Amino acid sequence: MKFFNYCLLTTFMLVTVVQIGCLSGGAMKTADKLVEAKDYRGAIEAYQNVVNTKPGTVDAREAQLAIGKLYIEHLNRPAQGVKAYEAIIAEAPESEEAAEAYYRLGMYHYRQKDFETAQTQFDMIVNQFPHLELSQKAHLMLAKSYEDGQKYEKAVEAFDSFANRNPQSERAAQALINKARIQRDLIKDDEEAKRTLQFTVKKYGSIDAAKSHIDKAKEELTELNATIPEPENPEDTQIGRALKREQERREMNRPRGGVEKSRAMGPKVAAEDSGFGISAEEVMRNFGGDTAIAGDDQGSYHDAELMIAGFFYGDENYRNAGALYFDAIARAEAEKVKIDPYSYLRLSICYRKLGMHQKAAKVLKKAASRDSKVIDAVISTGQNQHTNEEYEKALETFNSIVGLNRNKDAEIYWFIGKTYEKLGDSEKEREAFEQAVAKNPEDTDALQSLAEVLHYRLKDRKTAGIFQDIIEQKRDSFITMKTLGDVCYKYKEYNKAQIKYKAAARVAKRLLGKSENPAEKQILTHQYGYGTILAVLSIFKQGREADAQTLLDTLVSEYPEHPLLPYAKGEIALLKGDEKVAIDAFKEAMEKDPRSDIPVIALGDYYVSKGYNDDAITLWENYLEKDKYNTKVLRRLKPLKANGE
Repeated sequence: MKFFNYCLLTTFMLVTVVQIGCLSGGAMKTADKLVEAKDYRGAIEAYQNVVNTKPGTVDAREAQLAIGKLYIEHLNRPAQGVKAYEAIIAEAPESEEAAEAYYRLGMYHYRQKDFETAQTQFDMIVNQFPHLELSQKAHLMLAKSYEDGQKYEKAVEAFDSFANRNPQSERAAQALINKARIQRDLIKDDEEAKRTLQFTVKKYGSIDAAKSHIDKAKEELTELNATIPEPENPEDTQIGRALKREQERREMNRPRGGVEKSRAMGPKVAAEDSGFGISAEEVMRNFGGDTAIAGDDQGSYHDAELMIAGFFYGDENYRNAGALYFDAIARAEAEKVKIDPYSYLRLSICYRKLGMHQKAAKVLKKAASRDSKVIDAVISTGQNQHTNEEYEKALETFNSIVGLNRNKDAEIYWFIGKTYEKLGDSEKEREAFEQAVAKNPEDTDALQSLAEVLHYRLKDRKTAGIFQDIIEQKRDSFITMKTLGDVCYKYKEYNKAQIKYKAAARVAKRLLGKSENPAEKQILTHQYGYGTILAVLSIFKQGREADAQTLLDTLVSEYPEHPLLPYAKGEIALLKGDEKVAIDAFKEAMEKDPRSDIPVIALGDYYVSKGYNDDAITLWENYLEKDKYNTKVLRRLKPLKANGE
């Protein structure tokens, strides 16, 4: 009887499952028909029924995709559509439906000309779903969104990484033509455009499917009076020569009158998908002909993989090289064998060359946590590239390890700054040296370099003098400590910033206790309050709201009429998202002290952040009527007016 009841229950459950499946399948068909009939609201209800009855399934996610599309494309309710797509990503972030949701979100934001948000969506697909065909479309859209968003250097990099990622694709040649077009027409760098076009002809000139693109490249090279190279002979490459040697060696070792033994592949290693679109086994098999190369008495199988990866890497075939580096590292780790740290670096470079920056960062972070020598190896590589005048490569190398070891970041940013100095980009040079100072305000090399770029190349001699004073140990002043605090705050080193701001406030407070001059006392009181308020904001930024309020309350108790107290209220209101309170507070501070530029700059910066450029221009022009030589206001106003013309 028990057996009969069990069978009855099992049969009932099976029938129920089948019925639910049929119902949901029927609901999807019903919804699809309602879409065809343009009954979009009815279709959404039908799709939502699938979502409700089959939560967590592929059917439910496909229904969500359909709902998102209807809201955006037919009902003009984009917020609801975006919400539907985001729900898929939140529920099943690694699913193919999530990849499709990312793509649709990217296309929606792209059409809205919100290129930065679109780039984020497309980049997620490139990095998280490299195995999907959709990833190629996303990669090209990423490049296009960079171009349309006027991030031309990024667009060049994206088209280049697409070609590296799909070396056998006809679209690789097209991507390189697009890269050259941007270099020539938008960046105005004919030399780089020439190199790209020559590489395209050399690499793809013998491929029939790419003929139209090659003809275009040759036409462009003729216009540029540049040499048109011959198409590449596969045997002239490093990998071609290595393959030829291997074939000769195999022929020499072939038993006479017998059959060559099939070489065994290395042992299988359980590993995640590398993302390169080709397995190491395929690469090794292709390299070795019908059989694959295995390790011999001179080394293990992963040694052989690393050797061959080096050939592919030298020929800039980052796809095949990356697949081999990935597998070799996995084998070495499985065998608990240490591997040359440069292998991790090269694997990360292969990922970056294919546009997978997130995977590149993950590789180096993991490697650095296991072997401290990895960071040193990367720095050494960047230094060698810098010495060899390979400045773009050096930048790529140094940037790949920023943030992996906080104790090394100041040094790395200093190297980045020196590289930008060689490239003649003074603004980026300054920014890199500022980053180095923010990471380590006691780094005299970074301080000296920052002072030099400010003095000699950017002609900001006043600020350069402040940093020179710091180098010469003349730190006991409000302005030096505040300037260091400003640099730390700018780059989100809030703990270091609050230390420097408190030091600035202490200097002002000490001098205030000694001063007998009313005018001087007024200035020192202003400085003490300002330094304290900046420390308050830095502490608030660290998430220590109670500590920040305690410090502010101390200032209020000491100087209840300090003119910058409303300014402090405004800045804190902005941090809390209360914009109306912030605006009113800034205006109150301006009324209390019409001569102070601090609340004027704060309010103007807020206007600019919201796109209210006309309001900012009016505000700053009115202030300049009272202080026409104020460099901080002029520096902000000039580009704003230039962009509006």
